[in-house]
Amino acid sequence: MAFSKPKTSQVLGQLSYLLVGLPFAFAFISWWGFPTLAEWLSLAVFGYKPLPQTTGLIWRIVVGFFYSWFTFLAIGIAGLLAIGAWISRQKTKVRKMEFYPMVSFVVPAFNEEKQLPQCIGSLFKCGAEYPGLVEIIVVDDGSTDRSYDIACVNVKLNAQRFAGIRGRVIRYMINLGKAEALRAGVNGALGQIIGIVDADSWWESDSLRMLVEYMKANGKAAVTGYVHPSDGEWEENPYIALQQLEYSQGLGIFRCAQALVNSVLVIPGAIGLFNAEVLRDLLNTERLQSVTEDFEVTLKLQKKGYKVGYLETGRCGTVAPRNFSSFWKQRSRWFVGWLHNTLEIHRDALLSRRWLGLLLVYILTFEYVGAFVELAAIISFPFLFWFAPDRILFILNMLWFGAYSLILGVALQAVALRFAYGDYNHKRLLYYTPFYVILRIINLWARVVGSVRYIFGFKGGWERRNR
Repeated sequence: MAFSKPKTSQVLGQLSYLLVGLPFAFAFISWWGFPTLAEWLSLAVFGYKPLPQTTGLIWRIVVGFFYSWFTFLAIGIAGLLAIGAWISRQKTKVRKMEFYPMVSFVVPAFNEEKQLPQCIGSLFKCGAEYPGLVEIIVVDDGSTDRSYDIACVNVKLNAQRFAGIRGRVIRYMINLGKAEALRAGVNGALGQIIGIVDADSWWESDSLRMLVEYMKANGKAAVTGYVHPSDGEWEENPYIALQQLEYSQGLGIFRCAQALVNSVLVIPGAIGLFNAEVLRDLLNTERLQSVTEDFEVTLKLQKKGYKVGYLETGRCGTVAPRNFSSFWKQRSRWFVGWLHNTLEIHRDALLSRRWLGLLLVYILTFEYVGAFVELAAIISFPFLFWFAPDRILFILNMLWFGAYSLILGVALQAVALRFAYGDYNHKRLLYYTPFYVILRIINLWARVVGSVRYIFGFKGGWERRNR
């Protein structure tokens, strides 16, 4: 009997799954061996040799807990997600089609007069490169600025430039909210596929074609792509650079890993394609209750058993917060909305015996409960130093642990940038890695504050703004 030789892709796939255990093996080796290494470095570099002293039981338990928590989180969990993202990228299929279905873009807008021209122009360019029919529907949700007039002018000008692409503007005289704007646009759409685009976002010209090809090749009911945070200009603002690092980790690694197990948690408002019938049925039969409507819609799709995907080469840019105040408001809304969806609206998803439930438990444990753990670590530091049996050794160990953490952080960030941008140091972003701790602390405090506010009944709200 002749046996066929396994394909290279099959061998690679089988080998990749064996790599899953490596991050935890490395985390254990690091956890076990780092104290000895740190002691050796203290002696070799500073000539300091600790004297044998008795350590209090409570002090050892507290230090051991924090040390174990950060080691296995930074190496084991982070490494597992990176490998999951790599496997997901290997399994992604995109292929050209003989027939491309009609796509309807829906752009809900409220006081976005400055960003609408770029958004509308990018969608017309996507339509020009897409082999099928495209229409663009802008829904002005009671704007008090010139959004409606600017939308009308830009739709008309681009329709003249890109013949064959249809565009129109729907106007509400009062602000009814994003959910109503989406419903109006979706109900008026003619396409078999609907693209949802925030008015402060813009798509790369080939993103529509690639996302549709990926969607059809993999049988997805909804797909999303990579969101690049920007200020819409030169991107020299440090808040923007730090958010680009954050998004490369959150999307380039974590969301890509979610796609491996068909559990993408969010189709963000900046870039998303949906089966028109599925989305229309959802919006017309179920009321959206949270301030994070994109997360809520995605969880509804997941619970109904629809496949949701992510393709990193389908890309868009979006205007990100450029100062502390706007960043804090955005994260406060996100974090409270996440808790509202997970612990109330879709609590059954959290308890489900699926990858979806496991991912939600992971986020709840390591990002929300973990925020309190990290806050406790920061607060307890002076007390741990004060009660340390050897304060000099404690400071030296913290020095080595900080340096080690930075090395691991830079390595992981390089992988994230490679997955997100195809470059290990996209626009020299890697040099900002030591300052990423600033954004992490802000996120940490925002999660703690958001969790406390949620416990006391706050469900979040939109901040009205004029750009």
